[in-house]
Amino acid sequence: MENRNYRIVFLRVVLSILTLTLIFRLFYIQVIKGDFYSQKAVEQKIRSFKILERRGEIYDRNMTPFTDREYKEYIFAIPKMLTDKEKAAKVISEIAAVNCEDVLKSLKSAKDYVKYEVKFNSNNKLPIGIFKLALPQRYSQNSLARHVIGYVGEKKMGLEDTFNEILNSKREDSIAVFTDGNNTDYIKGLGVRLKTSGKEVLGVKTTLDYHIQKAVEDALDKNMVDGAAVVLDIKTGDILAMASRPNFDQNNIQAYLNSSNEEFINKAVSMYPPGSIFKIVIAAAALEYNKVNLQDTFYCSGSYDINGIVFHDYKGESHGVINMVKGFAVSCNTTFIKIGQITGAKNILEMARKFGIESDDGLPIPEQIGRLPKLSDTYGAGIGNLSIGQGDVLMTPLQAADIAATIANNGVRNVPRLVTAIVDEEGKEIEKLSQKKSYRVISEKTAKILKGMMREVVIDQEGTGKRAETTYGSAGKTGSAEVSKELNIYHAWFTGFVPFDKPKYAISIFVKNGDTGGTKAAPLFKEIAEEIMKY
Repeated sequence: MENRNYRIVFLRVVLSILTLTLIFRLFYIQVIKGDFYSQKAVEQKIRSFKILERRGEIYDRNMTPFTDREYKEYIFAIPKMLTDKEKAAKVISEIAAVNCEDVLKSLKSAKDYVKYEVKFNSNNKLPIGIFKLALPQRYSQNSLARHVIGYVGEKKMGLEDTFNEILNSKREDSIAVFTDGNNTDYIKGLGVRLKTSGKEVLGVKTTLDYHIQKAVEDALDKNMVDGAAVVLDIKTGDILAMASRPNFDQNNIQAYLNSSNEEFINKAVSMYPPGSIFKIVIAAAALEYNKVNLQDTFYCSGSYDINGIVFHDYKGESHGVINMVKGFAVSCNTTFIKIGQITGAKNILEMARKFGIESDDGLPIPEQIGRLPKLSDTYGAGIGNLSIGQGDVLMTPLQAADIAATIANNGVRNVPRLVTAIVDEEGKEIEKLSQKKSYRVISEKTAKILKGMMREVVIDQEGTGKRAETTYGSAGKTGSAEVSKELNIYHAWFTGFVPFDKPKYAISIFVKNGDTGGTKAAPLFKEIAEEIMKY
């Protein structure tokens, strides 16, 4: 009897434990993991077709994207879900403006889906198995900063190339088709969704300002410029705009592969003879090393002979007796060759390197670093070419803007930078990229004098940069680098800053084969400066 009672108690305990276990399991499945299993149940009735690999975006400094800005509508069809392929082909043909027979051939293939760009909108209800989706376009006809952003495809260029591993997230967008148990038809009311995998997408945050970049590019296009323009934030060294012309279509790279028009060349970071804008460096060296003072005078006869090599002023014009300030304002070659001789090539070359010429600043895009002559090449007539920015002296438009920014920043150089951080889709900085340390190039006293000299270029009645003056007050230096004396061809330059009293932006303009700096580059400086100061 006792054994029987023991067995009954034991069975009751076991049954109680099993019942409690079952109750807990049901609670766990239905309450705790309810959403998870519901999702799994739905996923069993989903067919997914990969349509797009999501790539990280490239942003400006305010997280305004340069990429994936526009969407394009496409019409999709899933052949296995179509009951009347001929009718479907006719619908697609009308909407996509493609040959009906070609569409029908695709629908009869073994493809998971077919896709066509929507050309005409239709208000008619689409048959089951056909639907429309808007997909992001990496580049559009209005894309900005193309020489900086670059492109991605079989070949890569620009930031797209440098940060390819970071931008290439492998997140996939798929068409999620809700089907019945046979996977051959829609579940009523569910239809088609765009499904995104959960992989993290990282982007690149640049220093560029979308609105300033647009203002610069609009000005270059309006004036049909073959050249470049750069805008720097004087207080930080951030590159706010960098544009080069001629431009190219990021969606049609093949069209330019055999072109000789230099569409792929980023002229903003390519080196060219600077001409008279290099006189800024000459003046800086002369003042900083106490070789020349503002009271010293020089006689300009319109030409200057060094060992049988004759250097001429523009159109052989004679300026008479002038000091360095006046010589800078009228861009007198004779005066600055004499200043160069007094200052010495060694001091000039040292100053040029302090300003960043021949320095690799580590930009994340290909950049030429400029070129200076060897000291041995500056002996004799070589000092003449050095003093007027000709011969072996080469500089990039970015470096020209950098020099103007350094002077406007009271002699301290903020090394230019283009990218600040790796960010997630919410704009949170995942990794902050370091900037090279700032350093002093010239004394505050020398910088103040040079700022005044650059102002005279714009306001002096005979100044070469009068066309660069703005309502905010401009300062800068013109350059006309001789390309062909016989054909009277020059590269036109202007580099300077605005506003004069409280400098904010340094801007350099380069116009290839564009006449003189005062004629072509200075007005463009004014146009861009006036526009971006509105911001």
